Amino acid sequence: MNQRNTAFKILYDIIIKKGYSNIVLNKYLNNNELRDIDKSFIKEIVFGTIERKQTLDQIIDHCSSKGSKKIDNKILIILEMGLYQIIYMDKVPQYAAISEAVNLAKEYAGIHASKFVNAVLRNYARNSAKIDILRSDKNVVEYLAFKYSYPEWIVKRLLNNYDKAATEDILKSLNEKPQISIRLNTLKIGSKDFEKILIDKGLNFKKGSYVDDAYYIDLKNIAGDEIYKNGFMQIQDEGAMIISKVLSPNPDDLIIDVCSAPGGKTTHISQLMNNKGKVIAFDIHEHKIDLIRMNCKRLGVNNVDAYVFDSTKINEKYIEKADKVLADVPCTGIGIIRKKPDIKLKNYTDEDIKKLNNIQYNILSSSSKYVKKGGYILYSTCTIGREENMNIIDRFLGENKNFEISDIRPLLPDKLASQVDNKGYLQLLPNINNTDGFFICKLKRNN
Repeated sequence: MNQRNTAFKILYDIIIKKGYSNIVLNKYLNNNELRDIDKSFIKEIVFGTIERKQTLDQIIDHCSSKGSKKIDNKILIILEMGLYQIIYMDKVPQYAAISEAVNLAKEYAGIHASKFVNAVLRNYARNSAKIDILRSDKNVVEYLAFKYSYPEWIVKRLLNNYDKAATEDILKSLNEKPQISIRLNTLKIGSKDFEKILIDKGLNFKKGSYVDDAYYIDLKNIAGDEIYKNGFMQIQDEGAMIISKVLSPNPDDLIIDVCSAPGGKTTHISQLMNNKGKVIAFDIHEHKIDLIRMNCKRLGVNNVDAYVFDSTKINEKYIEKADKVLADVPCTGIGIIRKKPDIKLKNYTDEDIKKLNNIQYNILSSSSKYVKKGGYILYSTCTIGREENMNIIDRFLGENKNFEISDIRPLLPDKLASQVDNKGYLQLLPNINNTDGFFICKLKRNN
């Protein structure tokens, strides 16, 4: 199977058919005919093309006789793939990138389209040194959007929260390839036995920076390894692990995780409770509830009950029943672009953000009704900026005088405790913490 042909099909399904990148990748890459080296090459083209799409389209605008918006979708993807290989993949010869793009265009759109692709790519190859699109005297939003290849709404969001230098640093870090972290499942294995297995397998590893059970392992296909299948570990960003640690569940607690799929934080909470007490997990989609149950089974978690429920509403059964509630709400996901670059394909308008903010507030407000007197609710997102974070908390506190922000610094290692701001908010950033960009705020219900 031709690697670039597969990459094209994946990109078409993600960009045009709006498929979820992880589902589409699994569909095409769960193929025994593909070697690991082939899968890596395909993934680099797919994620790289998505990651740099904004920049690639501007170059296409400059090098073609018609703008990128007027080019057929299939041809545009082929051009983006070809340019990505020429500009960003040093080990791919320029002639090979052009030749393969021409062949793809011929296969999917005919001889005329293949000549157009050949002309555009050769135009760039001949004149790349003369193409002066990246000028620092441009509007700062346009300049940063092109340089780091982001939609303007993300650049504007960051500039609304940080100065230009910090914004540029965050954008740059979100384009970097992260080292994948895993969480040791102490319900099944201790750290010494786990590390012995890693050593015996000849795997390089290092411990996490903030969480004792976090590891970074030099293992390409984690989900395909027996260590994972046996439930000894869970793929999870170290920043996400911090959320469950800050929630600080006790073994006899009743915990409600109101937006729980696919179950990373849910199962971590259970682990911290030593599989005791009770964790109630809600999600709005049945298939995601199935994912939670599958993860629980693999990890040996048996104190979780998972249900389909819309957490913008109130489940009367659990009013004032929970010791602690986790509201890890839906968000724009800016903080996880390192792992999900297809977030860049979304074009949120001001109206979209307003609707999302209302969902976030409604989930926090509804979920707060489950908290006992003296209990806690933790609000978190995987995005960056006060629009979906501090502003939601401020609005909630203004309308719920029986809650106050809890000091989370004693629950954090010193290097993170010092980053909690004077209001009690913690915003993790990839350029500072080398984690995904999570926001964390813990609220206490007063007696």
